[in-house]
Amino acid sequence: MSNLVGEILLRLAKALAALVVGIFLWVVLVGPLGVAASPELALLCWLASAAFILLVESSPI
Repeated sequence: MSNLVGEILLRLAKALAALVVGIFLWVVLVGPLGVAASPELALLCWLASAAFILLVESSPI
C-alpha cells in the first residue's frame, strides 16, 4: 500500500510541476510577447509543459 501512495503522490507532483511550468509559459506569452490571453492558450501551455516534463523524464541520457 505504501508503494501505491508513493506512486500517486509522484504522479500528482508531475501534474503540479506541469502546471507551474505552464503558468510560467502563459505569463511569458501573454506579458512580454503580447499574445491574447484565452483558455485555449492556457490549456496549450499546460499540455506543452506536460510534454516537456515527460520528455525530460524519459531522456536516454
